[in-house]
Amino acid sequence: MKRDQFGFVSNVLDAVHRIVGFVLGFAIVLCLLYFAVSFVHTPRVAEFAGIAQLHRFGDPLMTRAAGALHVPAAKRYVPLVLALVFYLLIVALDRVFALIHRELWARAPLPAAQKSVLAADSEEAREELVRKYREIEQALNDAKRKRCTFLSIDVVGSTQMKDGESDIDITATFKAYEDLLKRTFLVNRAWKQAWTPDGVMICFVDRDKALASAKSILEKLDPFNRRDNKLKTPFQVRCGMNEGDVAIFEDTNLEKVVDHIIDVAGHMQKHAAPDTLWMSEELYNALDDRSGFGPADAEVDGLTAYAWKAPVTAA
Repeated sequence: MKRDQFGFVSNVLDAVHRIVGFVLGFAIVLCLLYFAVSFVHTPRVAEFAGIAQLHRFGDPLMTRAAGALHVPAAKRYVPLVLALVFYLLIVALDRVFALIHRELWARAPLPAAQKSVLAADSEEAREELVRKYREIEQALNDAKRKRCTFLSIDVVGSTQMKDGESDIDITATFKAYEDLLKRTFLVNRAWKQAWTPDGVMICFVDRDKALASAKSILEKLDPFNRRDNKLKTPFQVRCGMNEGDVAIFEDTNLEKVVDHIIDVAGHMQKHAAPDTLWMSEELYNALDDRSGFGPADAEVDGLTAYAWKAPVTAA
């Protein structure tokens, strides 16, 4: 069977599916309406033409159905049973038609053009496949890229902090810490966020806002530990920053973005000393305000690192 014939059969099946679904749906509505009016015995309702016709055709059918179901004493509830049966039929038919469609298109032959792209069973076909691959690769490389600053933050020794502590104190403290971060990100207009149990990667379109967020969080750790930390171990965090052009869009989920720019931010954070912010020398040189920064005496991913430490936590 040719592919266009498969399309015709599929359209016919869709039409049958819609018609059967409509008929069963209409039957459900009639059953529910019959059930509702069977409890109304006022003359004005009973004399209404539509209700009279419903009783004229429905009463014999419901009597037969009650007899077939062997529940004559519960005749008035038969419409509900029938409505449920019709609904289950709709659900079953939906699945049956879905399976038929899936099997039908699985057997449908591929268009000749698609076969030539997917099959590499000749030198000519292989060259065509390589050409298509290069076109796709070029399109991905040419995708509009946005200049973004990434800030990575995690809690130092978060697992050990929870040892011997009550669940209530752990939950309350980490919730307060998360609220502190979220308030800071909101104030500084963070664009995208990707959270892990005790860490977060934030995307900013403004470098100064990213830096302000990191500094604010580090500066607020000391008062946070005094007021909100219910655990015996003080909170310490590590921050890493990096900047670059990334293919990222309004509808992009940050968790799914894979890019070396983001990796470097995460690596800076992992190598950072507690309660410090690390970044590359290149990013450091691009800052308008470099006060408080100094060499970290370390390299991360081949990049010389610079560190910032909040004055209130300085040794």
